Amino acid sequence: MRSLGPRMEVAVATTILGVGAAVVAAMHLTWPDPQLPAMAYSVSAGEAGVSDLKPFEINDVSGAAVELSPGTEGVRQVRLSNPNAVDIIVVKLSAIPGQPVDSARNKVDGCPSGLLSVVPMDTPVIIPPAGEIEVRMVVQVAHDVPAACKDLVFPLTYSGHATRG
Repeated sequence: MRSLGPRMEVAVATTILGVGAAVVAAMHLTWPDPQLPAMAYSVSAGEAGVSDLKPFEINDVSGAAVELSPGTEGVRQVRLSNPNAVDIIVVKLSAIPGQPVDSARNKVDGCPSGLLSVVPMDTPVIIPPAGEIEVRMVVQVAHDVPAACKDLVFPLTYSGHATRG
């Protein structure tokens, strides 16, 4: 087997960690409480001075249902937790909607994931050692939602990037 070299190995490992550790949160047009807590992890292993940092945790803690209709927006409350003994700065946080599913968890033809969009976090946040902070993520629903999309669950996959504070 051919060696990729140290930099490429770190990049591949970081990509695998970021993709493999992402857990999906359910996003419903009426937003019920998620069945399982949503978590995703990110390690900035490709940057100098951050290889010793543990991944931070992302939890969707939105709580009660929020009724959404075509052309409206809502808010997801997201808790970021720092397991490290030093400050970290979360410089990027985003969520990508997945293919919506019905109550039986089947994909629905004619209902694309692009009907839902999540505005990425635009301001970096500092999280103290062993601390946590809550941020708000704005979710927007398209104006032209097909009838087939009513009462579907849109999975959200959160991801983020942090560095030493």
